[in-house]
Amino acid sequence: MSNISTHAVVRCLGGFSLELRGHPVNRWRAGKARELFLYLLINRGRTVDREELHAALWPDRNRSAGSSSVKVAKHAVHQILSGQQAAEEQPAAEIVFNEYGYTLKVHDAWLDFEEFERLCNEGHRAAARSDRITAAAYYRRALELHVGDFLPGESADWAREQQDWVRSLALGAADFLLQEALDRGELPEVIDVCRRTLDIDPYQEDVYRTLIQVHGDLGQLGQARSWYKLCSARMSNGLDIDVSPDTQRLFERVLRVHDAPAQAAVLPPGRSSGQRVTTP
Repeated sequence: MSNISTHAVVRCLGGFSLELRGHPVNRWRAGKARELFLYLLINRGRTVDREELHAALWPDRNRSAGSSSVKVAKHAVHQILSGQQAAEEQPAAEIVFNEYGYTLKVHDAWLDFEEFERLCNEGHRAAARSDRITAAAYYRRALELHVGDFLPGESADWAREQQDWVRSLALGAADFLLQEALDRGELPEVIDVCRRTLDIDPYQEDVYRTLIQVHGDLGQLGQARSWYKLCSARMSNGLDIDVSPDTQRLFERVLRVHDAPAQAAVLPPGRSSGQRVTTP
């Protein structure tokens, strides 16, 4: 967002980036400086004791080696955060150390995942008071911001926990918007929201069923068949399971509905579609 007027802009959705006064930070001065910054960022405002930091960032090292490493990483982060400011200015964020541990204090920074969570919470509150129009507006803005997973590719436990949380919020927003579109009968919008949902989580089988049904209703049998095949492949390859009986029955029903007119067109004269055709 080029119009964000804060000292620091931190993006973690779809990939990590840090800008200080409009200048991207591309180099980190120590191996774990980036991870230390991100871990404290997730836990901003809370004092993280040294044992927790060592376990999260250096799980395979002994405590004494980790203690030295965290000091090096802390110094590197301090240099990065203070590198684009005048000496008398307060940094956008700073790591404060005391006898209990480390705290990242954020003074002037915009965080994409924090804004995303705020928008989702506003949507929840609007929905709770039955203001569905306002809720939908907040959820749309949240999904516009959600351009991908939180720190994609990061496999540490602390990141995966945050990834799961952000993904659950995004799926909740998408589910609300999908129901809204279904209630209004806006089938193209239903398709768009379904596709957006599967970008977030490709294993939402009920969403594939919605796509199969909608494309069937629109007479787009090829699209319905494609979604069924994709659902079957993803369930098999990703989860090692078959599609559910509900999905199978829905797809077969869509096929029958579209096959019926063709069958009726080739019936012999005088025979109705309700009569059984016997093979000689």
